[in-house]
Amino acid sequence: MSPSCGATAQRTSSSAGYPEQVNPLAPFDRQDPCWCGSGKTYRLCHKRFAAPRHPPGAPVRPDDDEFISLSPDVQLARTAIPSMMPAGTPLTLPPDGPTQRPLGATAFDRAVAASTPDDDPATAQELGRTRVALLRELAALPESDEPLKDSYIEAIASFAVDAWKTSSSLRQLMPRRTILWNEELAVNKLIGRTMLLADHVLYPDSLLRALRSTPTARRVRALAIEEMEFQHLLRGGHVLPMPDSVAEFIGGRLIHDATELALANDSLVRFVRSQLVVEGPSAREVLFINAVDDIEHSPGMWFYGRTDPESITEADRSIGFRMLQSYDPQHDYSAWIKKESDTALANYLQRTERRLAVADVLGSEYVAASPFEARMLQRRDSNRSSLANTALWADVPSLANLGAKDLARMLSAEDAVEDLRVRVRIAMESAPDFGSQISSIRAVASDIEQASRVLNKRMGTYRSFALTAPVIAGGMGLVVGSAGGVAGFAGATLGLVGAISPAIGERLNQRREAAFLFTMPKRKRK
Repeated sequence: MSPSCGATAQRTSSSAGYPEQVNPLAPFDRQDPCWCGSGKTYRLCHKRFAAPRHPPGAPVRPDDDEFISLSPDVQLARTAIPSMMPAGTPLTLPPDGPTQRPLGATAFDRAVAASTPDDDPATAQELGRTRVALLRELAALPESDEPLKDSYIEAIASFAVDAWKTSSSLRQLMPRRTILWNEELAVNKLIGRTMLLADHVLYPDSLLRALRSTPTARRVRALAIEEMEFQHLLRGGHVLPMPDSVAEFIGGRLIHDATELALANDSLVRFVRSQLVVEGPSAREVLFINAVDDIEHSPGMWFYGRTDPESITEADRSIGFRMLQSYDPQHDYSAWIKKESDTALANYLQRTERRLAVADVLGSEYVAASPFEARMLQRRDSNRSSLANTALWADVPSLANLGAKDLARMLSAEDAVEDLRVRVRIAMESAPDFGSQISSIRAVASDIEQASRVLNKRMGTYRSFALTAPVIAGGMGLVVGSAGGVAGFAGATLGLVGAISPAIGERLNQRREAAFLFTMPKRKRK
């Protein structure tokens, strides 16, 4: 793996005990903590996917009544085969070379895109509370394989319309909000890893995506329960699900044109091709293709179609075929491997351009969560750098591992959050390159975390001496003062207020410091 744009590995450590962090644009060492956050070393985690693991035609386990074996570690459910390859389906012959696939849009996507903006759309907080109420209702569905009732389908679609209108209003707010878009990381991880820099994090509406097929009550219930983990962030409007298919439809021309430019970029194409890991054909003539250091472990699958030359139809360039045949060591698969590698290459480029376009339509910023995509974006635009993207790779442990409830509590401390954002911005401005920016942000986080330890002790001292002691003494004064009548009682009360006012003021000032944010989850755990 070659470093991006001449980058070299830059490892940083701090007195706060942070693990070594590697610049994602540079090669990873085998013993580095894996970038995906699994806690394993790179050698035992994503590096395993950086090369083919099985030779062509490797032996597989025997098929059974439910599954057929495609490779030594991949099985395919027999029930999935008819839906993947309906009998008699023609195989369209693609043109030579990498070519992007056409994007589809539903009637719902077109209708929402054409809808008139609402004069009074729901605020982010109102939309979040509506979502939580919907999730609670869906999470109570029975575990049944019956199709989802129309009333629930309408509720999911109605929410998507409201979310689209809210996103339109967020784009127009001044001063401009920091809005992030990512389709891979859990929202609490994205917020923690980007140092609370975003006002809002948008993510794909999984419930709306489920409606593209025939959703069952069981499936929708599972999705609702999964999303309920973020209910505290939803209520605060910090995270919001969005109908990304609508944004994709609106940005369709942009996606197409940008992908064509990417496919014409020889340097970018060579890089992506060099990162492809092609494994196969397997024992069942299936090809597995993934990219080095892509966030998704599951590679794409391509099935070899044994064609019948007499069935070729020149009018629509289609041909009959059979799939899932046994591997033939005498057969030359090179042309097929080349064609599917080109398809995978085009898919990766189009995937990134789609994400960028969707983020643009939603008025947000896309942050790349995998080194593969970060390197690709660097080659696509070497000047592309942002506060959130750099902070994501700084990967500050004390924030990255927090749950949604803790993060929601931290984000509610608006003054402290703003102090943190200002300090991170200042650190970024003084750093000349990406690796230095990562180091600077981690240094800021280290300083703030050290300050939080001091602040925690100060807060304990204030609770003991500046608040608790005056309250006890003041209470005794009230008892004594009450013997002097109303005037004595009033005087004692004023004395108590005067004694604890400085402590209250100091407490409020402490809550305005960025260090206060780092004390909140620790105090809760105690």
